[in-house]
Amino acid sequence: MFKICLHQLRTAWGSGRFYLGLFLGCAIHISGILPLQEYAAGIGRHLGIGEGFIYFCCERYALSAAFLGIVFLVSDIPFSSENETYTLLRVSRRKWLAGKVLYLSAVCILFYLAVFLAGAAFLSGNAFGGNFWSEPFYYLARGMIVEDCSAYFPYPHILLLCPAQAVLAGFALAYGYGFVMSLFLFFCNLKLPKTLGYAAVMLVHAVFYMVPGVFQSSYYARYSLLGQSLLMYHSVQGEYGELLPSLRQSFMVFGGVTVVLLLFIFKSIRGYDFRITVGTRQ
Repeated sequence: MFKICLHQLRTAWGSGRFYLGLFLGCAIHISGILPLQEYAAGIGRHLGIGEGFIYFCCERYALSAAFLGIVFLVSDIPFSSENETYTLLRVSRRKWLAGKVLYLSAVCILFYLAVFLAGAAFLSGNAFGGNFWSEPFYYLARGMIVEDCSAYFPYPHILLLCPAQAVLAGFALAYGYGFVMSLFLFFCNLKLPKTLGYAAVMLVHAVFYMVPGVFQSSYYARYSLLGQSLLMYHSVQGEYGELLPSLRQSFMVFGGVTVVLLLFIFKSIRGYDFRITVGTRQ
């Protein structure tokens, strides 16, 4: 299982598509936190080193656009090379699936870790490393903004967490969405040609993006997996408890969807004739 995962990672590291996906995610993150940096510079105060990532995890457009980077990273799943059939002759389908799933999990962690580090490096010239909220971030959350400011963060309940907790929670939620959608791409590529598989994933992603926007209410974000992955759509210490789901509830949703997708994938693999074709049906 671990050897399959490592082999898949080595294959990915040799592909330009892998680095393009990382670059895309990092570029979207940095461009998304530019208004936050400009606001901090405008009032002459420093930001916390992790606040850029927290800002990113509460921006629906930035987080949904960054997901395209994960699609680039895992676009060759599940058939990354022509020797998959030979691999399956040496291991069971269950171990093969476990290795692929472990790879998807590792890639999603690496992706958001790279995004976090890129944002931290970008802000490092005007940031501190303490585990307390900066004045610019506190002012934004409390609605105290300056004229011509394009930064937007009207989520004071996030301040009930310390910055380290907010970073970890935002990271876990973003990872949960990326991992679940990667599994969905895995399933689609087993059942459909890859082009149609990508189209299906992007269509579902677009629907998840539109749900909170169309209804113009944070309450309906709970009916979108993308909404479940956004930190600001969660209750913190009971704040907005009836309106917003808790972090635990969202993690349970991601866990349940993961189990369902794994069952469907395993069922598809058991009925898949790898001797006929690898990658596409003929």
